[in-house]
Formats: sequence, structure tokens, C-alpha cells
Amino acid sequence: MKIGLYGGTFSPPHIGHYRAAASFLAEYEPDLLLIMPTYVPPHKSSSPYDDPRHRYEMARLAFEPLCRGGHAEVSALELERGGISYTADTLRELYGLYGLSGEHGVYLLMGTDMFVSLDRWREPETVFSLSHIVYASREEGDGGICAEKRAQYEKEYGAAVDRLPISPLEMSSTEVREAIRRGDRVEDIVSPPVLEYIKKAGLYSHD
Repeated sequence: MKIGLYGGTFSPPHIGHYRAAASFLAEYEPDLLLIMPTYVPPHKSSSPYDDPRHRYEMARLAFEPLCRGGHAEVSALELERGGISYTADTLRELYGLYGLSGEHGVYLLMGTDMFVSLDRWREPETVFSLSHIVYASREEGDGGICAEKRAQYEKEYGAAVDRLPISPLEMSSTEVREAIRRGDRVEDIVSPPVLEYIKKAGLYSHD
């Protein structure tokens, strides 16, 4: 069974996230892609106004078109587990839930900012041994550092690493939040259902 995992804060989910997930589904054809909002992100400082339940609902709305085909779903696994959302713990849990075995059993999708910091994650050896890393570039010109880190990971950890063949996704959720707070137009970045949810919940008016 081929399982994909796309984790993140998704605060808010935007078109870059959607494109990465859609491209991953087309390229790797997993049996299931789990899109998983973190409960408490270990690598980012979250806003004091952050509520994981809002992020989960926004992800559910944002990725709903992808989930219709049955090969993707928005998972609440880390929210239900609580605490800091360490990827090593999630991977072990997925191995048990889906009866996976052997090395690199989960395809782990991420952006370049996460990719270049993987060796500083908790239990990096576990992350590399239990997952096949797939990274999506977020901006032009990051190929050099990514190539260096890929070579390092393959040598030190025996990692399996691929670059998702997609044009760079030159945006971040931080930039989207700032645009919303300023009152800028974001309809071409955030899907209408997510934008409506943000407005009704009063999110990102302060961050």
C-alpha cells in the first residue's frame, strides 16, 4: 500500500498547498494521501490566536475537490493525538494503522523550507527510515541548497529523496495572513470556501 503524508499548519491553506497535493497525486498515484494539519507545530511559532480546529476545517474546505476521488483525505490524526506534532510519532502511528512494513513506507510531501531543516527534526533517523521524502520547491534558486541537503541525507541516513516536478510555489501562509490582515485581495490565492470561513470566524485580523 502506498500512503502519502502532507502535513503542515495550513494557516491558511492556499493555492500553493493545493497545487502541491494535486501534483503529488498525479505523479505518485498513492492509494491514499493524508493531508494532516498539525496540532502544535514543532518547527514554527504559532499565533496566540491559532486554533487547530479552525485550521482543520479550512483544510477540509480547501482540499475537498481532491478528496472527492477517494485517494485523498484530510486527517485529524495529529489533532486527536494532541501535544506537539512530531513527524516521527505520526509515521510510527501510520505504520501501525495501515500495516506498513520495511523502509520508506510513507511518501512524505513537504516544501523546501522543511526539507532543508530535516536533519534538525526530532528523531531524523526515524523520519528518513520510515519515509520517502518528496519536496516541492517554493521559490526559484533554491536548487543548490536542496541538492546539497539531498546528498547529505542520502549519505548520512540512506534517505530516499525526490523533487516534485512542479514550478516553484512562490507564496507562504505568513504572506497570505499578512495580506488578509491588510485587507488586500486574496481571491486568487485562497479558495472561496476558505476565504468565507476566514471572514465568518474573524481569523487573521490580528496575528
